[in-house]
Amino acid sequence: MKAVVYETYGGPEVLTVAHVEKPIVGDDDVLVKVGASGINPVDTYFRAGIREVPSFPHIPHFDLAGTVVEAGKNVTDLSVGDRVWGTNISGTAAEYVACPQSKVFPLADHLSFEEGAALAMAFMTAHLSLFARGQLQKEDTVLIYGGAGAVGHAAIQLAKQTGAFVITTAGDEAKAQLAKEAGADEVILYKQTSVVNAVQSLKATVNLIIDVSVSENLESNLDFIENGGRIVTVGSPKNNTPPLPWRKLNMKNVSLHGVLLFTAKPSELKEAGVAISTLFQQKKLTAHLAKAFSFAEAQLAHEALEQKRYNGTIVITP
Repeated sequence: MKAVVYETYGGPEVLTVAHVEKPIVGDDDVLVKVGASGINPVDTYFRAGIREVPSFPHIPHFDLAGTVVEAGKNVTDLSVGDRVWGTNISGTAAEYVACPQSKVFPLADHLSFEEGAALAMAFMTAHLSLFARGQLQKEDTVLIYGGAGAVGHAAIQLAKQTGAFVITTAGDEAKAQLAKEAGADEVILYKQTSVVNAVQSLKATVNLIIDVSVSENLESNLDFIENGGRIVTVGSPKNNTPPLPWRKLNMKNVSLHGVLLFTAKPSELKEAGVAISTLFQQKKLTAHLAKAFSFAEAQLAHEALEQKRYNGTIVITP
């Protein structure tokens, strides 16, 4: 079968298309014919060697959407012909992927495979952040950083479905419009005004913060979050070992939560996946697809992601 691979760490240029062995389906697995494979920032970290891969040649990516073409003897929840989406699945940049049935979920009929692959990691991370970690309640006010980004855009939609009041940040008016279309109640243009000043001018009581760059924001987050509030740290790309302003955190009784899809509890992933699938089937959520490339254009796709050319999730298709 055809797959995107790399045999050494490096830039997008190390990505090539090769023929590899078709995977064997285990008793608890399904074989998915891939319609699209989603690309996320973490995929570029593995490709560059910032995070290690188990061996070479390595097939990248963790998100997919496609069709079940074979099911192991112990599979009970899925059947051949089912359209599915999934995340936390290694090596999805291939024509076929074998994975545990627990890692894929029904894909709504009105969604394309490109949209299915785009929603996977973004919505799963957003759901875990808001609910499993953040314990979001209907009456809460939540600040979500990066409302035009993949995770932020998904988090806005999920929070609004709960009935929360949503504040988000954006870098310019175009991104602010994307955040408003997702349902944000207030958008802070952080390049024009500080988030602290903007929140204070809104007289908002922020109960929960979803932060995609905690090293840059943690100190100021503690200036405006309510006493007893929660901060969920989705990422810290600028500095993976930021200092902890413990005294400010302690004085405000704030709880700080990490979230990582790859190590989340299976029960949490299952609950989130079912909830996300249901809301998409009810047409209450929208996938934030940026652009689709072909497998042959994988280098261009990774380059576009690293250079932040598009808002939303980039996918590649066989």
